[in-house]
Amino acid sequence: MIDVRKARLEDHAMIYRLGQEALGYEIDQEFSQSRLAAVLSKPANQIFVAFVDGEPAGYIHVQDYDVTYAIPYKNILGLAVFDQFQRQGVGKVLIEAAEDFARADGAAGIRLNSGEGRHGAHLFYEAAGYERVKSQVNFRKAF
Repeated sequence: MIDVRKARLEDHAMIYRLGQEALGYEIDQEFSQSRLAAVLSKPANQIFVAFVDGEPAGYIHVQDYDVTYAIPYKNILGLAVFDQFQRQGVGKVLIEAAEDFARADGAAGIRLNSGEGRHGAHLFYEAAGYERVKSQVNFRKAF
């Protein structure tokens, strides 16, 4: 059985491990915990966590995509499922939780970006009804 609920700070270890193992982000655990606390304190953010028979399975992070040039959407900033729970409906249930939240909050839809080499993720999103809209180049300047 897959259970989904809003994330709490005590879900930090699961979200941190997923960031490391499933998404490949190498950050300090204490920093990660402080970022989770900050994210959870902002109403524009929503994180849902999933458990399979009580075992941590995955999470999805959704944020307002509120810009001057488009109707309000939600933006999926992260979706990760532990390997042992992939292809068991966890990602689908998490996407549905995000979509329900977006509808209830008055968003016109959901958008997301996915890394160029994440072909399995692209197939998953397409199977969930998401359409490929465009390719982009991502720029960053660190301070």
